Amino acid sequence: MSVKEQVLQMVSAIDDEQLLKLVKADIEYFSSKEIDILDEPNDADKEELLNQVNEPDEKNTLTEEEYKAATTKWRTK
Repeated sequence: MSVKEQVLQMVSAIDDEQLLKLVKADIEYFSSKEIDILDEPNDADKEELLNQVNEPDEKNTLTEEEYKAATTKWRTK
């Protein structure tokens, strides 16, 4: 079975609409002749990266105690 046939078989077995939309978007992006994935990031991507780099180090972090409490909670039913 060729790779194309394998991919088609995998995609045809997917029932999740959101997953299918992601696969479609990836195929459209990577099959575009106008886009080279090795090109420089576009302005929007550069801005997003700069915003993330400039975020405070403490953003979205937990103390060790908070982490332990959260993981203990996750592991119990």
